[in-house]
Amino acid sequence: MRKLLEKLRRLEARAAAKLAEIKDDTSADAARAIEDEHKAILDQIGAVRSAMDRLAEVDEEDDTEEEDNNRQRTGGADDLSTRAADIVGIAALARRQGVELTTEEEQTAIRSGTSPQAFRAQLFDRLAERSRSTQTTPGAQIGQDETETRRSAQIEALAYRFGAPLPQAGPSQQARQYMERGLVDIAADAVNFRGGRMLNARQVDDLFSRAGSLSTSDFPIIFEGAINRTLEGRYALAQPTYRRIARQRNFRDFRPASVVKVGDFPLLQRVLETGEIKYGAFKEGKETVQAFSYAIALRVSRNMLINDDIGAIADMLSSYGDTVALFEEITFYTGAFNGNLADGKAVFHADHSNLAAAGTVIDVDNVGKGRAAMSKQKSIGDNPLLQNRARILLVGPDKLTEAEKLVASITPATVSNVNIFSGRLEPIETGMITGNAWHLFADPATGSNYRWGYLDGYEAPRVRTDEPFGQQGFAMSVEHDFGVGATDFRFGWKNPGA
Repeated sequence: MRKLLEKLRRLEARAAAKLAEIKDDTSADAARAIEDEHKAILDQIGAVRSAMDRLAEVDEEDDTEEEDNNRQRTGGADDLSTRAADIVGIAALARRQGVELTTEEEQTAIRSGTSPQAFRAQLFDRLAERSRSTQTTPGAQIGQDETETRRSAQIEALAYRFGAPLPQAGPSQQARQYMERGLVDIAADAVNFRGGRMLNARQVDDLFSRAGSLSTSDFPIIFEGAINRTLEGRYALAQPTYRRIARQRNFRDFRPASVVKVGDFPLLQRVLETGEIKYGAFKEGKETVQAFSYAIALRVSRNMLINDDIGAIADMLSSYGDTVALFEEITFYTGAFNGNLADGKAVFHADHSNLAAAGTVIDVDNVGKGRAAMSKQKSIGDNPLLQNRARILLVGPDKLTEAEKLVASITPATVSNVNIFSGRLEPIETGMITGNAWHLFADPATGSNYRWGYLDGYEAPRVRTDEPFGQQGFAMSVEHDFGVGATDFRFGWKNPGA
C-alpha cells in the first residue's frame, strides 16, 4: 500500500505540473497536446486508485479477522485511541493531496466509529472526483477565450468602418487584421465558410441567412455590437446645452422619483445651560421626475447586405448620435425648461422671484439685477443660501452676439469702462430658445433647477437587431431610457428680453 501511495503522489504532482504548462500565450494546438498528456496521467492515477481500493478491501478483511481475534482475547475492548490516530493520519495525508476536509468531518468519523479503511476510501473518492472535474477545463477555457477575442476584435474593426471615432493610437492589434473585411467576410467567418470569396448574389444571400441565426452564428452579435459601439461613440461626442445647466442623477426604475430640494435641513441652535438640545423640523419641498423608454425602428435592407455596403450603413448611423442628443435637447426645452413645479407654477414665475418684471437688453445693469435676485433667494426654511452665483448666460441665436459683447475681454481706457463680467459669465447659445429672452443660471455643481438621467445600467442609447419572418434584411431598433424634469426655481433667472 505504501508503494502505491507514493506512486499516486508522484502521478498527482506530474498532473499538476502538466496543467501548469498552459499559459495565457499557449497556442490552441499546444494546449490540446498538453491536455492529452494530462488525460493520460489521469488514467494512470485511476489505475493506481483501483489497485489501492482492491488492496484496501483485502486489508479490511484481514483487519476484521484480526479484530475478531483481539475481541476474543480482550473480551471485546475497542482501542479507540489507535483508530483515532489512524483517521487523523489519513486526514493529514488527504489534505496534502488537495482534498478539502474540515476538522469537524474528521471528528465525526472518529465519534461515529468509522473504520480507518472506510474513511480512507471516502477521501480517495473525493480526490478522484476533483481530478475528473478539472480534466477538461483548460482546453475549454482556451477555446472560449479565443472566440471572445476574435469576436471583440471583429466588433471593434466593424465599428470603425461604420464611423465610430477612431482613437489617436489607431485600432488595437487584434482588430487591425479585420479592418479591411466587409460584412460578407465577417458573415463567412461566423459560419466557418471555407469556400472562395468570389460569390454570386444567391450565395451571399444564403450566407447571410445562415449567419443571421442567433443559435448557430456569431454574426448577429458582431453586427449588433459594432452598431452599438458606433452609436455610443458618436453619442459621446454630442454636447447638448441642457447638460450645462441641469444636474445628472440616474433613475433606478421607471417609477416617479422624488427629489428633495436643497435647504431642508434645519439650522443649528445654541445648547441651553441645562444641556437641552432643541429638535429641528425638516421642511420638505418634493418634486418628482421620471424616466421613460423611447425607441425608433430602422432597417438594414437586403440590398445593403448583398452589396456589402458598409458605407451606406455608416451614412445611416453617422448622424444618429447627434440625433439622440437632439432628442434629449428637445425633450428638455419643450417640457422641463419652464415646466410646472409641485406648487403648480412654472419654473420662471413672478412668485418665485426669478422673472424680470419687464424685458430688457443684455447689459451690465440688467445682468446685475439678475445676479442680485439669485443671491437673494431663500431656502425652503426661509434661510439665505450659502452661495447662488450666476455663472451661465443662456440665450437663443438672436441674442448670442449681444451676450458675447457683454462678456468680451476688452482692455478699458477708463475705470468706468471696466467689464466686470469678463471671465465670470459663460455665454451658451441654443436654438431651442426663440426671440429675445435670456437667462442666468448657477453652476449645476452648486445647485440646479433641473435633473436629468438615464436608467441605471443604460447610460447610452442602444441598438437591438432582429431578422423578422417574412421581411428581408435586418430590423434594427434604437432604444433609449431617459428622464428629465424641473426640480427647483432658485438657481436661475429669466429676462423676457427687449
